[in-house]
Amino acid sequence: MKLDSAVSIKVVRLLRYFHLALGFSLLITSLFLSGCSNATEGTFLNWRNADTVPKSILFLAAQNTNLPSTQISAAKIAVIPTQGNNHLYIFNFNSPGLCGELGCLYAGYSSNAQGLKQVLNFYLQPNVLPGKHLITSRSNNSSETSGLPCLDVQQVVNNTTLQKLTYCFDGSDYQPVENTLIKI
Repeated sequence: MKLDSAVSIKVVRLLRYFHLALGFSLLITSLFLSGCSNATEGTFLNWRNADTVPKSILFLAAQNTNLPSTQISAAKIAVIPTQGNNHLYIFNFNSPGLCGELGCLYAGYSSNAQGLKQVLNFYLQPNVLPGKHLITSRSNNSSETSGLPCLDVQQVVNNTTLQKLTYCFDGSDYQPVENTLIKI
């Protein structure tokens, strides 16, 4: 009977070690997963009327587009706070003079201690999938010195494919850094 009790004690010890190792591995796994859960989620842009931004930005946008001031003030603008009191202003020029086969013009201006600078300029199709946003912003982990977020853009191509583009600031302007195609 002594042999059976010695074997059962060893089995109990092995089970305890197994449970301890299993619990430890589950703890480590959950820590890794919780650290990655919000990595790709972005913040959708709040579009507002142009009269809510400083006149200097409207003036610069008017110079870069050759639109009359009445059409500039009709544009929609998203304001994204960056480091300090700086902002990224994204214009949605949904006007006949700046929309065409390629889409509508979207231009972005950065404000910082040196002043205002145009940092993005591209045409986007305004069509998006239901429940999705055309542009979302997310933090730029690779270049925190600029303080400017990366921008995720979603475009529907030929009603069959969703194109997800990521633009990040490279020190002078926004450049595409990732392009993903997904069948709809």
